[in-house]
Amino acid sequence: MTHYIQAEDEIQFQVQRPKIYTVKSIRVATFLFGPLAAGYLVSQNYRAFDQRDKAAVTWVIAGVVLMVVILVVSLTINIERFPKFIIPLAYAWGTTLLVQNLQGQQINEHIATGGKTFTIWRALLAGLICLVATLLILYTIIIIVEPEALV
Repeated sequence: MTHYIQAEDEIQFQVQRPKIYTVKSIRVATFLFGPLAAGYLVSQNYRAFDQRDKAAVTWVIAGVVLMVVILVVSLTINIERFPKFIIPLAYAWGTTLLVQNLQGQQINEHIATGGKTFTIWRALLAGLICLVATLLILYTIIIIVEPEALV
């Protein structure tokens, strides 16, 4: 009888545990879709780990990184020999290092104790939505700064 109650408690514990994004999913989505995708995925992990204060900070950092990326791209756009893949590679690599250092242990423990993870497809869909948001932000900035550029 005790084993049955213990097994029932374990099942309820598993049902209540939220899913998280893996480091690999975060890395791929960040590389393909940008810093806002990283911000969303990492903040969702913090929410799953019940660290909502860190989730808010993650969004602020993602916004700052997005502004820095926009600045770097605008400064390097006319440089012919500058490899364009370096920028997304750099922020994807940086995000991976940060996630491994800040959430890696929690992610590993979550998975080792039977916690569920989201599929890569969900991370990619979230990243695609974040890319659309990024493009809307860029469009708005262009309209404000240089409206003649769109004509």
